[in-house]
Amino acid sequence: MSKHICRGLAAILTVTLLMILTAVPVLAFDARSGLAVTVASGEVVDDDLYVAAETIIIDGTVDGDLWAAGNKITVNGIVNGSVMAAGWIVNINGDITHAVRAVAETININGDVGGDVLIGCGNVNIASTARVGGDLLFGADIAGIDGPIEGNIKGSGREVTISNGVNGNVELEIESLTILSAANIGGNLSYTSEEEADIQSGAQIAGATTHKLPEVKKDEAGVFPFVLFSGALGKVMSFLMALVTGLIIILLAPRRLTSIAEAIGSRPGPSAGWGALIVFVTPIAAVSVCFTIIGISVGLIALVLYGIALYIAQIPVGLFIGRWIIGRFRVVEDKAIMVGALAIGLAILKLLSLIPYFGVVVGVAVVIFGLGAIVAAERKRRAEAREAASA
Repeated sequence: MSKHICRGLAAILTVTLLMILTAVPVLAFDARSGLAVTVASGEVVDDDLYVAAETIIIDGTVDGDLWAAGNKITVNGIVNGSVMAAGWIVNINGDITHAVRAVAETININGDVGGDVLIGCGNVNIASTARVGGDLLFGADIAGIDGPIEGNIKGSGREVTISNGVNGNVELEIESLTILSAANIGGNLSYTSEEEADIQSGAQIAGATTHKLPEVKKDEAGVFPFVLFSGALGKVMSFLMALVTGLIIILLAPRRLTSIAEAIGSRPGPSAGWGALIVFVTPIAAVSVCFTIIGISVGLIALVLYGIALYIAQIPVGLFIGRWIIGRFRVVEDKAIMVGALAIGLAILKLLSLIPYFGVVVGVAVVIFGLGAIVAAERKRRAEAREAASA
């Protein structure tokens, strides 16, 4: 029985790694990375544009989709496709033909969006100068909706304010809702909150208004010792499962895994950039695809593969840490030494994950560098292969 399980795991991991490692060269797009990336005014990007940088400014025209991951992202130009952005601050001041999908701390939309807007952030501001031609779906702490929404609004947050027209329905899960006097909702208003909404005089709601109270959560304090034990046991089981997974990968592709681990140290910048792009943009793209009838299966498959990739990301990072420690005493080339190095690295990562708050930061960094190193190592390998062929 165990032999069949091992063979099954080996097959699944092999297929997954092949899909991840061959996905990059198949895609046709313009990829840019660095400390700051700018598409100047007058510049036209004919393909989809993938950008990973600290600061991203789009003043020109992107004829395809824009996928961006960075600290501050500003779109002043024209994007004829969709915008998928993950950053700390995202400002959209230009003309977006299709849709906007973004994850950031603060998102400001001041321009015209022809399609849907799907965002997750701390603060979202739909300015009075903006217009959303489709639906608005959001998850935010504070949301100010001052511009007109042609479709429906569905979202959750702590404080939400609506001060303009909404042609469709409004469905919210919030703590505080304010409907200003200038608001005009063409459909139904349904919200879940402990407090009554502040609907000011003059506000118009064409449909029905429904107020739902949130469900009361049961007190789980009595099972605290069991939860603590389960968490510690879970960490041990997680370590063993990760070690077994890494063992299988070492047996199947030791050189490929070694090159990926080395990329973390030799190419940290590209690894972090590509990793951030994959981590933040992939779920946005997969979820957005699920909104189409044809793309539901594709989106779900992408989310499953995304989850597998997130899990595998810890393997090269753990090997990198173990190689760095053991490498001070001896060369790490033998498979047995690689397994020992991986065990040391994974153990350190699991211990760091137990630290409150800091463990979350470590987990995010592991995923970003692990996934990014896969792409960076593969791009380097293919570049060396092309140079060797040309020589």
